[in-house]
Amino acid sequence: MAGAGSALAVLTLVGAGAGSARDAEPVPASRFTLDDARAFEEYPLYFAGDRVDGHELVAVLRRSDSAEFVSFVYGDCTPADGMGCAPPIEIQVWPACRRHLALYGSAPGDPGLERTTVRGVPAAVLDGGAQLELQTGRSTIAVFGDSRGRVARVARALRPVGDVPFAPQELPPPEQGAPESALTC
Repeated sequence: MAGAGSALAVLTLVGAGAGSARDAEPVPASRFTLDDARAFEEYPLYFAGDRVDGHELVAVLRRSDSAEFVSFVYGDCTPADGMGCAPPIEIQVWPACRRHLALYGSAPGDPGLERTTVRGVPAAVLDGGAQLELQTGRSTIAVFGDSRGRVARVARALRPVGDVPFAPQELPPPEQGAPESALTC
């Protein structure tokens, strides 16, 4: 993992609620390590390894308040005028009972989505391709990037957190009820 300076730069950028660091207000995020993620058992976690699409893993964060997710941040950015900035790549893993595809498009003003299948699981493309959400097992994986191509490359690199070798295969299907919000937390 890259130096602490890069990680500290993104600690206050990780999002409030359902978005990514791209559209978030600065909030404190807990320090969480890759070892913590490996030991995490509440729901399966996925990341893209130590490096993806030319960017190193610089921070692993956990949000457990009004939002519930573990975030893997790749690369860093330079904020302009104190406004903050989004890292090139962020992968958030949520429990499927808190974030799922049924949340989108149900009310006026909700972001439109393009339903698809990625690596054998239900998925949705949002924000013009800069966001991809995948339903797998008891988890929802939200991938954020600056382009549809980058997000797709990151999705192809997703693997379970742990010491298992990477093999580009289909992801586990969502548990019964996950895409429709029928799971309980």
